[in-house]
Amino acid sequence: MPNLNKLVAKLQQDYPNITFTPGPRATFRPPHTIIYPSDASPLLLLHELGHYIIHQTDFSSDIQLLRIEADAWEQAKHLADQYQVKWDEDFAQDHLDSYRDYLYTASLCPNCNITGYQDNQGTYHCPLCDKRWPSPGRPED
Repeated sequence: MPNLNKLVAKLQQDYPNITFTPGPRATFRPPHTIIYPSDASPLLLLHELGHYIIHQTDFSSDIQLLRIEADAWEQAKHLADQYQVKWDEDFAQDHLDSYRDYLYTASLCPNCNITGYQDNQGTYHCPLCDKRWPSPGRPED
């Protein structure tokens, strides 16, 4: 498995239009910037590159956000093979679990604590008490 610095150098060579920048947390900043901690797992870097490759950044519901994250991890799996980075399914699923946990918590009705549903504008609705509440926003991964 290549170390992170070697992987970044190879990715910069293969994707010259992307700026790879060290920073506090791994993230993709559209249209062409990937930020990564210097001690990040190479899989996180490939995941952020996956976001760039799949070109999915807009979402109107929390379930769409989870789908985007899953798609980026699937792309990272293909990239891991290409760049000789050992794939760790548990690592990817642990990161996806943070979004699954967020989705579950965000969907709980503040009045009666049952699972609500989200409309296309991002508002949750309780099928029992008719309470409406906004999505709390994108979770920190």
